[in-house]
Amino acid sequence: MTAVTRPGSLEEVLAALAELEPDIAARAAEDEPAAETFEEIKRVGLASFVIPRAYGGGGATLTEAAAVIRALAAADAGAALVLTMHFIHSTRLLSAPVRSDATEELVRRLAETGGLVNFASSEGFSGAPSRGGPVGTRAVRQADGSWLLNGHKRYVTGSIGLDWLLVSATVLDASDGSEDPVVRAFMVPSDAPGLRIEPTWDTFGLRGSASHDVLLEDVAVPAEAIAEAYDAGQPAEATRAFQIWWSLLLASIHLGIAEASRQAAHDFAAGPRNDGHPGIRAEQARTQEHAARLELALLQARTLLEDALRRGDAASGPDETVRATATKLLVHGHATDAVDHAGRLVGGASIWNRSPLGRHFRDLRAALFNPPNEDVVIGSVGRFVLGLDEKGLWR
Repeated sequence: MTAVTRPGSLEEVLAALAELEPDIAARAAEDEPAAETFEEIKRVGLASFVIPRAYGGGGATLTEAAAVIRALAAADAGAALVLTMHFIHSTRLLSAPVRSDATEELVRRLAETGGLVNFASSEGFSGAPSRGGPVGTRAVRQADGSWLLNGHKRYVTGSIGLDWLLVSATVLDASDGSEDPVVRAFMVPSDAPGLRIEPTWDTFGLRGSASHDVLLEDVAVPAEAIAEAYDAGQPAEATRAFQIWWSLLLASIHLGIAEASRQAAHDFAAGPRNDGHPGIRAEQARTQEHAARLELALLQARTLLEDALRRGDAASGPDETVRATATKLLVHGHATDAVDHAGRLVGGASIWNRSPLGRHFRDLRAALFNPPNEDVVIGSVGRFVLGLDEKGLWR
């Protein structure tokens, strides 16, 4: 096994990432998932950066985690989405007030190995879990107390680079006296017999996220493989913290993409004019206008995100949850404007496949569909400001 660097300060982590960024960006330009990128993320300790120090990780705050995601997204938005999901779920694992030894051991193992984990919840025909879709995957208790999992998961971000999956399944077990179906999450190693990846992720954006389907056919896990943090009835504070991390780390991806577009536009502006006049493109009024509009969009996105991060590190009340989801929506809009002006600045050259601006545009468009979607956010904000709902988006 390749030695994993123990995460240091934010400055050290960003410096390590900066050394990797040219290679990561070069692989991202190929528009295909790159297993090498995931291995490098693990090797330099990025994956363990947010795990609490008591478990062997870096103990990063939300603001520090967002800085790493933002920097990685500028190189490869798909890889940043994978790391975002890992950051969210590796911390959520410890959010339950009562945790099993197995859960705590998994977190320690993730810190030690730099392993990646994600939640496998979406399914093909049952609708999005965030909108209340039923879970078709089944977990059947065996005579010895272990569980047998069968199901088909979609949109499993990072599939080819994950070491562990948290698989949601409807429990078929009458021993607890419950007549209603119960959904629980099971900790499953990615190399478990019966688990296989089906390469279905053929999209025009976020291709590097490798969000393929995962099939489970009689996958056996021990009795203690349940991740308690995903059970219904968790404390409101823990659920709100999860929502805040989710929304603001996704917003950090959007901002990172926009900042990469800014760099591409500035590089183009520094080149020689092509209108028959001496000098560089930056001297042209049209270039200056789009550079200014790009900068104004970025200023709005940065200001919103940085303010929300400061608040998110300090509190997790219902108002901050709604603010975080609204921030995600707004930052995406401003980031999209920034990428649009970068493309207008560059002009026709931006539509060539060799231009990174096309990929940045497609990645942001694909990111639009990471939940919570716009209609959900608008509805939640409206209910909250009118005093109708303080429960947040994931009830």
